[in-house]
Amino acid sequence: MALDLMQIGVSGLRTSQKQLDVASHNITNVNTPGYSRQVVEQKADDAQWNGNSYYGTGAYIDNVSRAYDQFAARELTLSTTQLEEANVKQQHLAMLDDFTSKSAVNSVNSMNDFYHSVRSLADNPSDLGSRQTVLEHANQAAVNLNNSHETLTNIRTDVNQQLSVSLDRVNALGQELAAVNTSLQQQSSSDGSNDLFDQQRTLINELAQYTQVTVLADKGSLANTVIIGSGDTLVSGVSASQLKLVDGDPDIANKQIALINGNNSKPIKSDTIGGSLGAMLTVRDDVIDKSLDQLGQMALGFASQMNDLQQQGVDLEGQQGQALFNDINSPNAMSQRALKPFGSSSDISVKIDDINQLKIGDYQLVSDATSHTLIDQQGNKTALTANAKGKFEAKVDGLEITINKPPTLMAGETETVIIQPLRRGAADISLALTDPRGLAGHRQLTAIAAESNLGSATITKATAVSDNAAGRYQLQLNAAGDQVTVTDLKTNTNIELADNQYSAEKGATIAFKTGATSSIPVMTLSAGAKANDSFEVELGTQNAQGGNGNFLAMQQVQHQKTMADGKSSVIDLFEGLATDIGMLKKNADKLSEVNQLDFDSASERVSNLSGVNLDEEAANLMKFQQSYMASSRIMSVAKETFDTLMRAV
Repeated sequence: MALDLMQIGVSGLRTSQKQLDVASHNITNVNTPGYSRQVVEQKADDAQWNGNSYYGTGAYIDNVSRAYDQFAARELTLSTTQLEEANVKQQHLAMLDDFTSKSAVNSVNSMNDFYHSVRSLADNPSDLGSRQTVLEHANQAAVNLNNSHETLTNIRTDVNQQLSVSLDRVNALGQELAAVNTSLQQQSSSDGSNDLFDQQRTLINELAQYTQVTVLADKGSLANTVIIGSGDTLVSGVSASQLKLVDGDPDIANKQIALINGNNSKPIKSDTIGGSLGAMLTVRDDVIDKSLDQLGQMALGFASQMNDLQQQGVDLEGQQGQALFNDINSPNAMSQRALKPFGSSSDISVKIDDINQLKIGDYQLVSDATSHTLIDQQGNKTALTANAKGKFEAKVDGLEITINKPPTLMAGETETVIIQPLRRGAADISLALTDPRGLAGHRQLTAIAAESNLGSATITKATAVSDNAAGRYQLQLNAAGDQVTVTDLKTNTNIELADNQYSAEKGATIAFKTGATSSIPVMTLSAGAKANDSFEVELGTQNAQGGNGNFLAMQQVQHQKTMADGKSSVIDLFEGLATDIGMLKKNADKLSEVNQLDFDSASERVSNLSGVNLDEEAANLMKFQQSYMASSRIMSVAKETFDTLMRAV
């Protein structure tokens, strides 16, 4: 009997000691991040038959488990990803919003200063001081656009650097998770692995800040498989893959995340990775690149319209006006708009024909051995066709894309070229005119489109129009839209034209006949006119000292809806950019607040379930201390009983 009593006391002493150990461990780790409260599962030993009944034999520790719920943990991991994605997006959008309100707005202000200086010059067109002021404001507008492009490009570079730093930490987390898996596989069972499981969950929650994480339990093993994004395995068993930032193809500046496993490299889709990595990729590709395109569209629209007006006017020397800014369709500019794969033998030029039709975004030019296809932002395809010179070309969205030399491809091979018509517009604009006398104030041709016009065609002056053609005219298309009539409004008679045919795709050159076989080109009607469209045209002499008609036309460009299919002026484009970024920031602020509430709720749920309650653990210490002392007393009683029996013998 004494021996049985001693065994029961020993079992009680051992179980109480374990209970005290676990309670102490809980208290010690109350402030340890990711720690889950441990719970002792104590059970009664099997009873033994003695005489005519069963008698208990004490207690034992069956298991030490974690207070853990996989659904609550999964909810916390998911809310961590969503919160970090929202916060990082909010931070970058706040920076871009600050850029539009403090830096990029200088570009618009300098454009408005230019228009105001032109307005002042129109009052005294021959004043050289006023002319110099116009040139200075034009140069400042170009410089500010250059600076805005550089600032945005630097922000984009910073995002790429942050991506690289984040990937280093993700790779380190992958290695740490693989090491934890190695330790778990060395365990014979889940007993004793609680702290390793907590360490694993802490690493997973940190990884969730960078990307969406899914954890799959391996059958027959305590190790887990960690999947990121929409199905890319970062950790499998005891091995971890690496994430790396690689150059884009063909746009090397468009860095992409790739999963490196041995010698294999697999690109990861940016729209499914989530977390801070997904937020940075989204801001870079959808906001910064779009902003660069919109700045480029502003610069191209501003430079193109000013150059067109300059070249239609006459300067103080009586000469045809020269471009105010550099040519937007210079050979170098047209070539830079096509980003070719490394080693490509192709030669592609992208000419801007109509600034009014320009669209934001990139195009893809896909070539094989026999054909070439242009794919726009919505996935619409346009096949390039051979022109009279045998070169493949296509006219889309105000662009004329020409393949001067096709790539050398074998059957079955393809090559993709990225077309970025707007990306470098703000970077490349610069002042070309330096002589203030070269500002063309006198406008030889003024054309006013009728309000009832349905088309988008414009009229420009031909080069060196004779003074004999001066007068006021009405240009009218017929009901079929394929013939042009020009009426002299002074005599109300029709002018005999060399060719009165009009093409809605190619436009027409209007030439007045001067004899049976001779004529003089007077004006050009661009493509895009509709049936019954009409224009009132005033032609002046070539040289008119003190003329200001062209300056007045330049001034009017400030508010004319000549961009985005006639919906915006150049200034409106910036206002649209600022509004878009402001709305994105506002939405990001709200989303961040909502995700913070979700994260707090998930954290509280996990804390309530797995967190350590010091009051509860202190009570457990007292309870198990008393149990320990009581078990010691049982052993003392057993010893005394045994001694009494021995003395009796």
